[in-house]
Amino acid sequence: MTAVAVVNPAEHYGAYLGAIRSGDRRRAFQVMDAARDAGLDLAGIYLGIFQPALREIGCLWQNNELTVAEEHLATAITQAAMARAYERAFTWRTDASRRLMAACVDVERHEVGLRMLCDLLDLEGWHTTYLGATVPTESLVAMVRRLRPDVVALSAALTPHLPRLRTMIAAIRDALGDARPLIIVGGRPFLDDPSLAQRLGADLTAQNAVDAVRLLGERVSRAR
Repeated sequence: MTAVAVVNPAEHYGAYLGAIRSGDRRRAFQVMDAARDAGLDLAGIYLGIFQPALREIGCLWQNNELTVAEEHLATAITQAAMARAYERAFTWRTDASRRLMAACVDVERHEVGLRMLCDLLDLEGWHTTYLGATVPTESLVAMVRRLRPDVVALSAALTPHLPRLRTMIAAIRDALGDARPLIIVGGRPFLDDPSLAQRLGADLTAQNAVDAVRLLGERVSRAR
């Protein structure tokens, strides 16, 4: 048998970080394409390259080593690179039966993690509805009522946003009653304290998008 080479995301991470730190979108795309051509799958690119690179960019901004404009540019480049990687990985499926809706709380602008989750679930045959950043609670509840997803994924990256997240979860619970969906939450506050999710009224949380895909696959039946 021919041995299958294992691609290490770390081989591409440094080059990608350098590209987005300098605002070089073309170079960032080249690094991502090279990782994909080497055999790294979408989950590996997202968790092994994009996610740690954005976390490092955030740390550099907090340490005043990058300006707000440079941090925004790095994020925008990564969002474009994610779209490019997703298009290369995605194949159409007609058997999507499980449904997830994803939104950030109404004051939350950090949306990349939710986008990663939706992309990876799409590859697993889910039907995802991605609402993005700063979604008003009443708008989200109306959409949940209309589409009746199996799961609602909510994100809050900053601790001061957690009371708004609690309010959003309670509003979904109150509006849907016994037909309420499973609610999964994510963001930096939950990494250090996973039990926080249940204290806020959610059903579960995950350390990253790949972990969330696995947990949801175990909890949600394919049959509606």
